[in-house]
Amino acid sequence: MDYLEVLVVLREVMSIEAVDLTPSNCLIFPENPFWTGSHPLPIFRAFPPYIMIRKFIPGALALGLIASTSAQTPAAEAPAKQEATTPAIEVPAKPKLDPAVIKSDSSYALGFRTGGSFAQQFGKFGVSAADLDGENFLKGFMAAVKGDKPELAEAKLQAAMEALGELLQGREKESAAKNLEDGKKFLEENGKRKEITTTKSGLQYEVLAKGGAEKYVAPKEDAKDAPEKQFLVNYKGTLISGKQFDASPEGQPVPMTLQVVEGFKEALTTMPIGAKWKLFMPSNLAYGEERRSADIAPNSVLIFELELVKIQDAPAAPEGGMPFPMPQGGPGGPGAPEGAPDGQ
Repeated sequence: MDYLEVLVVLREVMSIEAVDLTPSNCLIFPENPFWTGSHPLPIFRAFPPYIMIRKFIPGALALGLIASTSAQTPAAEAPAKQEATTPAIEVPAKPKLDPAVIKSDSSYALGFRTGGSFAQQFGKFGVSAADLDGENFLKGFMAAVKGDKPELAEAKLQAAMEALGELLQGREKESAAKNLEDGKKFLEENGKRKEITTTKSGLQYEVLAKGGAEKYVAPKEDAKDAPEKQFLVNYKGTLISGKQFDASPEGQPVPMTLQVVEGFKEALTTMPIGAKWKLFMPSNLAYGEERRSADIAPNSVLIFELELVKIQDAPAAPEGGMPFPMPQGGPGGPGAPEGAPDGQ
């Protein structure tokens, strides 16, 4: 069974009825000036537990069965495999865990993963752990998990969220102004170093490895059918504080197109294949006043170590596209690492 067939089955076994998103069923987070989506962010109370039990678990089990069947069942045309000459290695049975241990450890695992998703989603608005009252956060979380009604009236909840939104907006403005000033000072001093080259756009770079002679060649204006190019790169991103916010997997170059922030686009189309540069990217060539994540605040100067491994034709999209619409993510697309340049 190929990838597309698995996706089709996944759609069928994991389909969930539409959930009513009327104002009585969700709280609306006030629109943030740095939010790039088309709608305010809804804070859903909770899906009824029966939906997860009845739909998600059977779907996951079915998908696992498909994967194991595809991996273990040879194709009808394939010749029979010869029996192994070496004896099979007996795998020791996993020890049975005490039910109390299962409940304790799995509860922590679920909480940890939920917290990670929360931090990633709300970090884009500048919400941090310091903004939360842990006791009341957990109380509200468990009430939603159980399907209970909130202890606070709807109007009080909405008023609190609106006030939080105003607080965050004010804080973001202060952060943006400070980061812009700090970034200018950093780039002014950094540009004085003899190792630094500053381009007309304001991008600064330091050559760590020269690479070869081959570079990106832009297609001619009349070459309408020219294939899009794909750049295989290794990169690591840090802030001017030195904190690392993102990196490609070690030893595994990741593909990019030119649908990236301006600083990356300029570097990719300028540096030779095999070169490694250290980029110092002004905020206007990065994400500007947009908060990218909990770490990348508005007007942040970003520093990237970028190695261009290869330039090749981008693979063609499957004929006819996917059999059903794929989910669309925020900046960077679905699955993009935190802080990764758009277009990955």
